[in-house]
Parts: sequence; structure tokens; C-alpha cells
Amino acid sequence: MLRLARLKQNLSQHSLGMKIDYTSTMIGRVERAESVSGWDKIYVISRFLRIDFKSLFALKSLEALLLIVDESFNLEVKLTQEKIDYYNFLKKTLKVQYELLEKERKTKR
Repeated sequence: MLRLARLKQNLSQHSLGMKIDYTSTMIGRVERAESVSGWDKIYVISRFLRIDFKSLFALKSLEALLLIVDESFNLEVKLTQEKIDYYNFLKKTLKVQYELLEKERKTKR
């Protein structure tokens, strides 16, 4: 959601980082959820991008998440093979995680 909001505002990770005094590397790590980021960093980014902070932590449907991924992909300006691979990996991971969630829900019934 953070990446999509940034792309919709036509901001690079670098330009966003400059505006809020973070590095582009840190922005990328937060967007990819690569490391445990402090709540304060996520809050600052979401506030600058005008995203409701709480909405970042609400479970969304698989369809809604895939739509976010597709929208982000379509807004990418510098689409490298690495980014294409990342988006494909992200979609596959979401589908697998939702399958696991569904199996878990069925076993609890």
C-alpha cells in the first residue's frame, strides 16, 4: 500500500526519502517488508503519503491485495527484470499465504 501510494504521487524512493529525511534504501526495505521497521518509520511514511496508518494493518482480501500489486506494477516507471520478478514473486507468495490461511481456517472448524 505504501509503494502504491508513493507511485500514485509520482515519487521515487529517493525523492520520498529526501522529503522525510530517510534513505531510499530504508524506504525500499519498509515497502518490501524486508526487515522489522519501527512503527515510527511506517507512521512517518504513511502520514506523508496521506494513508491511514491503521489501514496498513487490517487484513485485506486476496483480490484486494492482488489489485494493489497490479496497480503498483502498472505505475512503475523503471521496470527492470528484477522488478518484474519481484512482482511475480509477491503475487505467488500472496496466493500461497492465503491458501495456508484457508487450510488453517478449515482445520479449526
